[in-house]
Amino acid sequence: MAGKLYSVQYLRGLAALLVVVAHASAHPLAEPTYLQARLGEFGVYLFFVISGFIMVAISGSGQFSALEFLKRRAIRIVPLYWIFTTLAALLALLLPALFKSTVFTVPHYLQSMLFIPHEAPGRGGTSPLLSLGWTLNYEVFFYLAFAVLAGLAATGRVVALTVGFVALYLAGAVLQPTDPLLGFYMDHAVLAFVAGAWVGLGHRKGVFARLPKAALPVLAGLALVGAIVAFGLDQTPYETAPAFVALVVLAVALLVVGLAREAALPRSAWLEQQGDASYATYLTHMFVVGAVVGVGTRLLPEGPLSYFGMVSVAIGLALVIGVVVHERIEKPLLRLLHRRPAEVRAAVPAQ
Repeated sequence: MAGKLYSVQYLRGLAALLVVVAHASAHPLAEPTYLQARLGEFGVYLFFVISGFIMVAISGSGQFSALEFLKRRAIRIVPLYWIFTTLAALLALLLPALFKSTVFTVPHYLQSMLFIPHEAPGRGGTSPLLSLGWTLNYEVFFYLAFAVLAGLAATGRVVALTVGFVALYLAGAVLQPTDPLLGFYMDHAVLAFVAGAWVGLGHRKGVFARLPKAALPVLAGLALVGAIVAFGLDQTPYETAPAFVALVVLAVALLVVGLAREAALPRSAWLEQQGDASYATYLTHMFVVGAVVGVGTRLLPEGPLSYFGMVSVAIGLALVIGVVVHERIEKPLLRLLHRRPAEVRAAVPAQ
């Protein structure tokens, strides 16, 4: 993948923003709405589709070094995740009243740091200590699966990944495993990476650069249908299969439209910055949201003005803090851990 794809950067920034908006608007409420959950789900699946796309796009058409690939992925995602998981652990241990359901235990902390899905104490489900880290558990699983296929050519990798992840999902649907680790990996979420991988393969083969203009209204129509199904027709409080498919279709359509119109996209330094900082924003935003809502609920009277004021401040501050963490912590860490400065500039974000 030669050069920066601004469309992908903008979509990464959008994905982070959607997750921030979903959590900031839901946190002050006793019972969040289905719409907030769906916004968060869309942000996550957009991240997964982009991740599948990027890994195929950057890995070349032939074989690649699995160890080098995993090393670069680890350098990209692990240090920042460990920092904020440890921060969450310290807060849960020293100031447990700050959290609604997070509980510190040593096994919980260690399994979270090692990206091992497990039953969360005091909360249920397979949420790690830094609850947002559940998406990183999927990312790491995807990276490991992708590295196993390093000996294949690009098309073979994508086909093998598709067969493997579809088989995994179907096995889960049939067996309904009760083990938290098996149930986690046999979920439909892994299929979002597959969808992105096929877009990545199409990009490598130049399909979208040759896409006729007549295809764009079709893609826009698919995106519209996906949005209507996920956000309008399916209003269940939990994620259903139709909603998942609709969200992935919407994500893929937006990604393909962006790639097809890459040359015509306006350049926005702010949007590019938000894309660059999206991983930092994702990992840090709940600390910001929790602090803003915690202070706001104590100082402000109840009512819609206070609610929208807290939500607006939390969203804006989360985006600012994400950029600061990216510039002051994430980028220096990359410079330190990569051997050559060029590798830092070429490092592709995990999400």
